[in-house]
Amino acid sequence: MGATNNYIASNFVLGMANLIFPEYTIERWQTVLVAYLVILLSAAVNIWGSHLLHRISKFILIWNVFSFVVVTITLLATNDHKQSASFVFQDFQNTTGFGTGMAAIIGILQACFGMCCYDAPSHMTEEMKSASKEAPKAIVLAVVLGAVTGFVFLLTLCFCIGDIAETANSSTGVPVIQIIYDSTGNKAATCILSSMIAVIVIVAGNNILAEGSRSVYAFARDNGLPFSKFFSKVEKKSQVPVNAILLTLAVQMALDAIEFGTTTGFETVISIATEGFCKSIQGLIMN
Repeated sequence: MGATNNYIASNFVLGMANLIFPEYTIERWQTVLVAYLVILLSAAVNIWGSHLLHRISKFILIWNVFSFVVVTITLLATNDHKQSASFVFQDFQNTTGFGTGMAAIIGILQACFGMCCYDAPSHMTEEMKSASKEAPKAIVLAVVLGAVTGFVFLLTLCFCIGDIAETANSSTGVPVIQIIYDSTGNKAATCILSSMIAVIVIVAGNNILAEGSRSVYAFARDNGLPFSKFFSKVEKKSQVPVNAILLTLAVQMALDAIEFGTTTGFETVISIATEGFCKSIQGLIMN
């Protein structure tokens, strides 16, 4: 999920650059390098600024809600070509080349991706006070807040979207940026609103790296990985599992590197990971 998150952050940054400079063409290698920059920034914070993680988490929660309110209200207020309710709730357009059933299943995949990482607080329990109470609260809050804001924001985008084909094929590479621009008609406003979303995605990368590295550390501590002694080592001064962070960093960079060769291959890995995550959660619930 970390590799995907950094890829999304990269798309937002380069998408805004394309919006301001239409003659600029986004290349795959540029997307990967910007994603690497986001990853390295996250690693730096996790290694040398671990004492700031709780403050960053509090900040991004407030920023997330604030950005949601600002972007949603702005889109609804400035868009003068809103779609009808029947278009949003009833219209079904299948341009995949597959049958209706398969197209619906493929569409659900993106919804499944949005449900990933709700278990992140459980990976940080060893660094939480009153973890048995606070971790479940954090998970429930994430689900409830994500469901409410996500649903409202999705409806807003659906009502404010223009031509679907043009939006999907936007030169920015990010349909959300195109929807914002089509609504506001102003590049500066679009970049401001898109930047608010980009900040959320970039900080999310930092948090995903933190919880991922703690999972690696826990496995290594219990001798569940090759070279467990090395990856379970904790830096004495900062009490941070640096080697586990670096391993998580390397895996994310390796996955993002697939984009150097093929976007389809990278998206396939994302799809497999998403389904695997959802299946693992389903197995826990059923058991």
